[in-house]
Amino acid sequence: MNKNNAGKTRDQRGCAPRRRDHHETKLHSGQATPICGHELLPPKTLRQVGKKVAYHGGFRLGSGSERYRKMSAVVAEMAAEVGYDLYRPGKKKAAQFLLGLPDNEYLAICYPAFKHDKRLPSVALVDTTQTAANLQYLYETKVCGRAQLAALTFPALGGRVSIDGYEAGVALAFKRMNKLKIALKNSGLGDFVYVQLEAPFQSETETFYLHFHIFLTFDLGEVHRQRALAFIKENTPWLQSKAGVCLKCIAHQDVAQFVRYGTKPSKTAYEIAASKNKKVFEAYLTVSKGRRLTRTEGSLKETVQELKAQGRRTKFSQCETTGRLSVCLVEKHGVREPEATAQVDLKGGREQDTLKPKAGGKANNAYCGCGRPVAAPDGRLVAFGYVQDFCDSNFDPGSGRGVPGSLFEANRIARHAWEMNTGKAFDLKEFLAPLANDIERLLRDADVQSYTVIASPNVLNTLREILNERKQRLKTQKTVHRGRFGRKDIARKPGRWVPSMAPILNWFKGFINRISGTNTRPSSSTAANQN
Repeated sequence: MNKNNAGKTRDQRGCAPRRRDHHETKLHSGQATPICGHELLPPKTLRQVGKKVAYHGGFRLGSGSERYRKMSAVVAEMAAEVGYDLYRPGKKKAAQFLLGLPDNEYLAICYPAFKHDKRLPSVALVDTTQTAANLQYLYETKVCGRAQLAALTFPALGGRVSIDGYEAGVALAFKRMNKLKIALKNSGLGDFVYVQLEAPFQSETETFYLHFHIFLTFDLGEVHRQRALAFIKENTPWLQSKAGVCLKCIAHQDVAQFVRYGTKPSKTAYEIAASKNKKVFEAYLTVSKGRRLTRTEGSLKETVQELKAQGRRTKFSQCETTGRLSVCLVEKHGVREPEATAQVDLKGGREQDTLKPKAGGKANNAYCGCGRPVAAPDGRLVAFGYVQDFCDSNFDPGSGRGVPGSLFEANRIARHAWEMNTGKAFDLKEFLAPLANDIERLLRDADVQSYTVIASPNVLNTLREILNERKQRLKTQKTVHRGRFGRKDIARKPGRWVPSMAPILNWFKGFINRISGTNTRPSSSTAANQN
């Protein structure tokens, strides 16, 4: 990503409107196209694998949504105990393969494939991340310098509700929110852009606290915030105490943080499942089925529709120079037929198009494409390929040879790109070395409830060799360190340091005695009594 395209508005402290003029950016076709506004990212390509970039931290193999996948696994496991199945038919899995390994070698992280149920945190994370990018794009294009983006939080009801009153409580909450939204807009004091209802569960009382997180816009200035807040308090008569109503203007540098927090996935199902309360959990699955707890309103809804008409969507992307996350635009590709695959250049010059997974429940190990290459800890880009309906019993790493859009060919292109960008012949040990510690963590801490790790024997042996060399090197360094400065050397040769330390110890003993008022020599009276 061009340096001028990422994070530039985050360094601004004023609110003056300004459009960023970008330098020409080379696309995958080799042509340079000037882009005004937000950068349009080129199609993801494997030819960047092995390219040296600045590493700004944050990359961990298998991390990212790992915490949310564990939450989803707890929810799905509890759902199975009460008679609900939240897994895809056939208990299928999804797999994330490291691309660039030699032929017939593989390393992958496998995790359960859940149904598209937003009560599962890992499933909801996809939509919430997209919503956060949309909100960030709205702020940077239509709000910054023209209006004020603010975060509103208030209780949806007068108190907590039990599971018996959950369904009616949610309906009443949105009814009140809609009334407040219309009244605020008609008054000209503000406009809602995004609404999210949260219902955290308290296991001790078995109740839910329904409250709203809302993003809205109004005119610049503290006086407009105070007027909007007074109007909101006046139009929330169900709240006896207005202490729970909070309207805060979001500073320019804090927009990303507020947006992430206000659009986070719901953890209600996980909180109930973690409390082991099967009765409440079963009732919650019944009353919450098909109930949407988010709303896109006002200018945000219009912005999303505009992008949809252009065939684009927003996406968070990390700048290769600064490491900051910024919002960019990507083209939305239409649905392709299985036969409509692009011819792949031997040098990986064109994007790696993918086959459309076969419909039905009998398709296994369907390659769905690769993600955008990301920086590994050594600063070189690596890529991962995604396989749907993964079945390890009939997985053949050599299948798909010569078939464009297959996992085998994607792996070959990534390996060739690594050789081209590093200027070296491919070396498995050198390729795996930057990721060895993260892979070891996955192998050691792998939890079959959330994910498993599979690897070919040669990859495992190479990883063991790398880790053993590092342990031996660390052990040698510790031995040298302890030999020079450690306690063992002192204990073995006390004759060297005890005589030299005696004067210091005597001085310190006398100093302590003088402070305490005692004398090491016996007084005359004491000597007379002893005689």
